[in-house]
Amino acid sequence: MRSLILAVGMVLAAACGSKAPESAQDAAAWKPEVREGYAVTPDSVRLYYRVVGNGPETVIVGAANYFQKSLDALATPTRRLVLYDIRGRGKTDSVPPSKMGIAEFDASDIDVLRKEVGAEKVALIGWSGGALSTFRYAAEFPDRVSALVLLTPVGPRWVPWWDDMRKNGASKADTVASSALAARIKAGEFKDNEVALCRESAKIGLKTNWVVTERINLAPDVCDSPNEVPSRYGDFVPRLLAKLGKYDYRADFARVTARRLVIHGEFDNPPLGGSLEWVAGQPEARLLVVKGVGHWPHYEKPDETLAALTAFLDGGWPVGSDVVPAGK
Repeated sequence: MRSLILAVGMVLAAACGSKAPESAQDAAAWKPEVREGYAVTPDSVRLYYRVVGNGPETVIVGAANYFQKSLDALATPTRRLVLYDIRGRGKTDSVPPSKMGIAEFDASDIDVLRKEVGAEKVALIGWSGGALSTFRYAAEFPDRVSALVLLTPVGPRWVPWWDDMRKNGASKADTVASSALAARIKAGEFKDNEVALCRESAKIGLKTNWVVTERINLAPDVCDSPNEVPSRYGDFVPRLLAKLGKYDYRADFARVTARRLVIHGEFDNPPLGGSLEWVAGQPEARLLVVKGVGHWPHYEKPDETLAALTAFLDGGWPVGSDVVPAGK
């Protein structure tokens, strides 16, 4: 693992520095400062984080390794982003099974980040499976969350949404490419190069949940992290899911008092039914379906997705978002 980094990679705007712009011209020239660091949990796990901007409002986003700079435009003179990697992923420390768990650790780790950056209240963005961690945190600490975004989330319960999600993914799988890669693995091509194997596997996997193929080259390369190579990733995910079990978070919906927005990709593998269920009948909750995208709308249709996120984080609702009546 990399050695402890505290407040490195500082990038200061030459004209404005960290000072808020005083005019439209200053705002146009404003650039956020960027810094990286590690927050240490009570059980001594180092959580990697990256802060973009220094405004008084704070948005915490999981999966920094997958988002990379794709959300940086959300930072404003009054809003900063704190992107981080969960336990066992990206640049955060690897952990044994006893130290992993969405309900047991990942939700409370958000509070470690909140304290690390000195925020009283935060907005949260949870993507894919990370939606579960952000929801759990919002349910357990409702007074600390101002807004909640679930971006192309998995469903709020295991049955039936996970089986449906897997079926959707399997129906799009490139079996020819998968068989060819399996033959290359068997022949020993990747015996001493797991990074290369990670990248080849990612190319195949992306095609099952990415629709705007002309932009697929923009997908983040996370394979430079030892946590993401197949031997580690392939062990981590099954253990995490086994600990999660056949969860059902519906009973906790009423505990979340923050405004919430669910963004669903029209052709995403997690089914629309799960996204509807996250907001149906809930006060101050809406669903936005982004047309023509899969699981990665922030890369596939970045302008539309960032505009929606900006509108919501600014206190409004994005164009096209809808209230979902109970029972839908």
